[in-house]
Amino acid sequence: MKKLSFLLLICALCGLFGDALDTKIINLIGEKNYQINANFIKTIFQDRNSYYNNGGLSMSRIISALKSNGLLQLKFSSPQEVQLIFNARTSPILLNRTINDILATMGYSYFNVARADYDSGISMIEFNFATEHAPDPEVILSELNKRGLVGIDITRHSPQKWEYLLELNNLQIPNSRAISQNQALNLRDISGQYWLNVRTQGKLQISSSQKWYPRIVLYDRNLMIINSYVSEDSKSSISFKVPQGVSFIMITDSNNAANLKNGISVQFE
Repeated sequence: MKKLSFLLLICALCGLFGDALDTKIINLIGEKNYQINANFIKTIFQDRNSYYNNGGLSMSRIISALKSNGLLQLKFSSPQEVQLIFNARTSPILLNRTINDILATMGYSYFNVARADYDSGISMIEFNFATEHAPDPEVILSELNKRGLVGIDITRHSPQKWEYLLELNNLQIPNSRAISQNQALNLRDISGQYWLNVRTQGKLQISSSQKWYPRIVLYDRNLMIINSYVSEDSKSSISFKVPQGVSFIMITDSNNAANLKNGISVQFE
């Protein structure tokens, strides 16, 4: 009976000021929390148009409003197993790399890929790990945005299970360097792995002060492999053509990445 009364209350509120925004708020904070704070929520979201963007909900603004007003409950009473599901029309490699990097940035060191799927151009990856609170969706959205991915929807299946629907905007790989034609760069990374971001076809020359075993991978904007090159012979310099459609180039040593930790020089023509 209480649940029925609450549903009637929701319908009444939706009739006065409601639409998809109310449905999303209820999903994100739970029915009980919404019922207790209905009038407060109405005040917070009185400028309803500001929580829409291009005809759809602005998840970042909604999450920010809920969090800043203490309505987004993420803390658990004890450590719980959390499930984070991410869906995007992109390659599994890109999605996995991006979310791995975000979780590591947020301080999560131990997490497992519980499920992964790729169907009709859409990738799905589920991450599981134990934590004392659900990962902050505001931080996740912010980190996604830094990497050129937009969170267009978030579904809270339970306090421990959250699902994100993402859209690729302008992919950015952390620590990648943009290089234009007729430009030279001197790069140094202790990891011995280098990422370049290119926008046009051309010719790339890579040099090192010591000999190395080149491993070069060319990717498109979705991190799908276009071509790769691995040398069984050590070299101090290598050059190759970059065809149309390449957006990212990964450079490392096929035997030991540490061989390049002192740096490389690249020239794009």
